[in-house]
Amino acid sequence: MLAITLFALVFPLRAVVADIVTTNIYLVTEGQTEDADTYVAATSARVAGTIDGDLIISTGSLLISGLVTGDVLVLSQGTVQVTGDIGGSLRGIAREVIVEGSVGDDVTVAAVATRLSGTVVRDALVFGGSLTVDGEVKHNINGRMVSALIDGKVGHDVDIAVGRLTLGRAAVVDGDVLYRSGSDADIAATAQVASQLERLPTRGSFSVELVLTLATLLGFFGFIFAGLVLLWLFRKTAPRAVTVIGERPLRAAAVGVGGIILLPVLVVVLAMTLVGVPVAVALLVLLLLSLVFAPVPAVTALGARLVRGRDWGLLASFLLGAIVWRLGIWLIPWVGFAIYLGALAAGMGGWLLAIWEQRRDTPVEQSLLPVTTAGVGDIPSPVGWDAPLAPGTPSEDEGAERLPGGDG
Repeated sequence: MLAITLFALVFPLRAVVADIVTTNIYLVTEGQTEDADTYVAATSARVAGTIDGDLIISTGSLLISGLVTGDVLVLSQGTVQVTGDIGGSLRGIAREVIVEGSVGDDVTVAAVATRLSGTVVRDALVFGGSLTVDGEVKHNINGRMVSALIDGKVGHDVDIAVGRLTLGRAAVVDGDVLYRSGSDADIAATAQVASQLERLPTRGSFSVELVLTLATLLGFFGFIFAGLVLLWLFRKTAPRAVTVIGERPLRAAAVGVGGIILLPVLVVVLAMTLVGVPVAVALLVLLLLSLVFAPVPAVTALGARLVRGRDWGLLASFLLGAIVWRLGIWLIPWVGFAIYLGALAAGMGGWLLAIWEQRRDTPVEQSLLPVTTAGVGDIPSPVGWDAPLAPGTPSEDEGAERLPGGDG
């Protein structure tokens, strides 16, 4: 379930290759229409008109009272409120999510508080603090939250891990209600459940599992963000590293293994000398960072191979590769560590080889080359200027004094 959540949340981020609108307040007024996918970074945003495409936005708060015909992907530290219509899915992370209008596909969110008072045509997948459903979810409700109140209509099943579950008087569930909790649900007498209602045993501390789930989500998004920044900052070296890994993966992995082995040895050797301590500390920090970020070019090379034949660009290839790589680690636990080590070794080798090749291929600046002096005959002499005489050579005046008949 977590893997599906991450894929649903992150996959649309391939659009970062497009232009991003950066503004303080983003506003689509009533009657106004944006005829393309829209990418926004703003302090606050309001869509009262129409966006005929997807909306991908990072903002403090978002209000959609108009229409977005495609998907909405949002990252917000405030409230995301939908009183209008979304034709596709709503996905994102926010402090609070309120849906009072309609969502034509899925709702996949992580929030402190989520309220679904409108209509969700397909599934709702929710992580966070509280969930309130007093509207209609036409398919399933899944997720993990501290408390959940179902006081509306659910078309299929409810399958959640929850600290406290309440089925209100208007609750109608046309399928099963399966919940993992340490206590029984509070069920109103008029609540309707078409099939079984069962409390399943918890697999551990609910609070710990919730914290671990949220930490995993945040850690993954942190890797995505840091990887994008890294690819942008090193936009000359990173493409070369990706190319090296794609064309010579075994060589890159071998060089990476050598680097992983030699760097700690070098840190220890330098730490034993007083002069080398600062360098050892710097290398140690670099080594620790490489354990997290060295796989970036290897992950990007994986994504580029998966989209072979399509022009997605470097950043989009990284996003797809990161999703597939992390899914492999999580879904195949016995070999997940090997998958991580493979990406680490190849990525480390890719960086090292790219840096070496770039250094080798970079032409030396003219100012650093030795200066050669042209021959005197090649340089025109200024008017009235005579070349200096060699040491011991008499001047014209001295020579005149020594002529025959002189006093000399």
